[in-house]
Amino acid sequence: MSDRILNPAQLAEILNIKTSTLYSHLSRRTPLPKSFRVGSQTRWRESVVWRWIEKREKDRKQRNFEN
Repeated sequence: MSDRILNPAQLAEILNIKTSTLYSHLSRRTPLPKSFRVGSQTRWRESVVWRWIEKREKDRKQRNFEN
């Protein structure tokens, strides 16, 4: 199984945010899925993105359950 490499527009689409919002998050160092560089470009592995999303959902459910 190959792991798709995502560019910023593709990541923004998965996260359901505008690309400009993603760039804003990057510049403010808002927590995002782990990325890597290809030359001067930032990329993300799709599997890492989905694991990050699942972890956030799990953490959110756990916090809501505890309150």
